[in-house]
Amino acid sequence: MHSRYADWLAYVFDRPETPSGWYFDLEVEPFDGNLADIVELVALTMENCGVDLAKYSNTQVAHGLKYIFSCSCSDIVFALMDDSVAISMRLRAIASLKSLYRDCFTPRCDPALGHLSDPCENPLNYPCHMLWDFSPLSYWESRSNKYTFYGAVVDVLEDALLSPNPACVESALHGLGHIQSSYDDRVSQVITNYLKKNKNLLPALRAYAESAKVGNVQ
Repeated sequence: MHSRYADWLAYVFDRPETPSGWYFDLEVEPFDGNLADIVELVALTMENCGVDLAKYSNTQVAHGLKYIFSCSCSDIVFALMDDSVAISMRLRAIASLKSLYRDCFTPRCDPALGHLSDPCENPLNYPCHMLWDFSPLSYWESRSNKYTFYGAVVDVLEDALLSPNPACVESALHGLGHIQSSYDDRVSQVITNYLKKNKNLLPALRAYAESAKVGNVQ
């Protein structure tokens, strides 16, 4: 375990529930860590999110996830895309998003569909649905080893399609739709296989999956 992990969790999640998120509403010093430290800390957070984030409210977790992954809230997520950090470390951090879906989003998000504007007051549903909009992790065109990283992200999304929570399935399809133009064959295969295995899928999710196959998602 990283020696700064407890400090990192407190820095990101142990914050007051301010209207716009602590990173906008409070004056705070940047977290002291190099890029490799940040990548490892992100991976540890996601790998252990089921236990280590349980003591934080849905609002605190939502704000923390936006801080980590939204490039409008911080530069943290760009550490996962920085070539100065070992590929193995960055791939571990991306793979750790499987645990975010399984152990955080699946049990804690409401089963609401964001693209239909289903009524939902759970703040965690926003980062679940919009992760692949506010994060650059679905776009690797200017990066080294781009297909390695596209493949890693699609692996995460394929795993998330197994979630029993429709919000997580929708999020996975959302991400696949954004990647479709850059990694069409694999995205099409994943969605086609998913539809074949889920004959009784909610009509709204089936329609969304068909849209994701051609990159038409919101």
